Amino acid sequence: MSTPILDKLLHAMQGAKGVAASERSVASVLGALDSSEQGKHAVVRHIIEDFALTQKVLKLANSSMYAPFGSGSASVSSALEVLGSEAVLHLVLGADLVSEEELQKDDNLSRTLLASELARNACAERAEDASIAALMVEIGRLMTGKYLPAETAAIAALVAKGQEPQDAAIAVLGESYQELGVELAARWNLPDTIRATIDGTGDPLLVGIARFASAASGLIHEGRGETVATLLQQLDLPGVDKTRLGTLMRHKVDEAQTRQRAAQPPSATDGLQELLRALQADKKPSLEALANAMLPVLASCLETAHCLLFMLTRSGEQRVRNGCGKGIDELKSRLKIAAEFSPTAFHAAIKNNIDVSIADVSKLKDASLPEGYRVLLPHVTKFIILPVATGRVAGLLYCDWDTGRTLKQTELEALKQLRDLLPPYFPQ
Repeated sequence: MSTPILDKLLHAMQGAKGVAASERSVASVLGALDSSEQGKHAVVRHIIEDFALTQKVLKLANSSMYAPFGSGSASVSSALEVLGSEAVLHLVLGADLVSEEELQKDDNLSRTLLASELARNACAERAEDASIAALMVEIGRLMTGKYLPAETAAIAALVAKGQEPQDAAIAVLGESYQELGVELAARWNLPDTIRATIDGTGDPLLVGIARFASAASGLIHEGRGETVATLLQQLDLPGVDKTRLGTLMRHKVDEAQTRQRAAQPPSATDGLQELLRALQADKKPSLEALANAMLPVLASCLETAHCLLFMLTRSGEQRVRNGCGKGIDELKSRLKIAAEFSPTAFHAAIKNNIDVSIADVSKLKDASLPEGYRVLLPHVTKFIILPVATGRVAGLLYCDWDTGRTLKQTELEALKQLRDLLPPYFPQ
């Protein structure tokens, strides 16, 4: 039987690299093959931990080359009887390899391998059968994800809009992942028992474990611990060790959530709080050193156009002492807050020792800004001024933006805490 999507998938697979095998699994299999003490059972155990090796062994054992020697190998154990250790050795040595780090980045493959691990632990007495069932039940999704990127992206877009994954697959592929998996297994001449596991008509225990493991693996990868726990509670299959399985699943959820946190860039607030802790722990010897450590990080976290530190001079003016942003040298030489009071936002902050935030600079009159401000900072749309007080306002911490970015309350609080590190470095 041939369908348009199967033909497209098989064409995409021709000449392309196959699914990579885990470096760890390959090393374990080679070690077991080389060890007379470990024997066949260890080789089987390590092969069924890896999709690529399991697929290659089953595919080869059921190929026309080995057909006269067996009536269909549905397990790795029976496949090894047909192939022999030398054929397995050459097969393993010829596999493309993927590191553990690279494996974690391949969501489809890592999901499949996790499902296999869950299945082995759910039914220890039939670990090999359960593992192979979990590896094969989602073969249609796995191969689509690897070889048909356009279709995979289209399915993901539909799922993001709220469509069920299975319905999205049918809409894009013209058939379900399960149907595609059965067709692919038939092309590889895999036994009817494996095809029956994929389409759901096979051994009820293996089908149930494979489908549970596949669903649980997807939820774990999404970090959905509560939903995973509910799924386990609803699992009703004979011989399943739910206590052991629950412990493993909780551990895997924790690992997934840790990876997600590590992959997410820290928030601006987190970055500012980390900066605060670092500066509190490492007291800088001078205002220059403190400003050089503080202002660049402030500018980066808050995505400012400019981040400036003004300091009171002997003449009574406030001048830019340090800063980050475009044209900083010109701002140091030309931007100043006059000693004489005038009704500007800057003088209001100085006279009253209050924080001043301007959300729309375009609404201010020129008289409400320091002389030459609009010429020096023509693109600024908003700014904030935080006085640095030592009994009097001895300086100003100033940040501005030329975008629509707004400060969150947590960011503002962290910014104020950083400002409070400055007064001891200013003349009293």
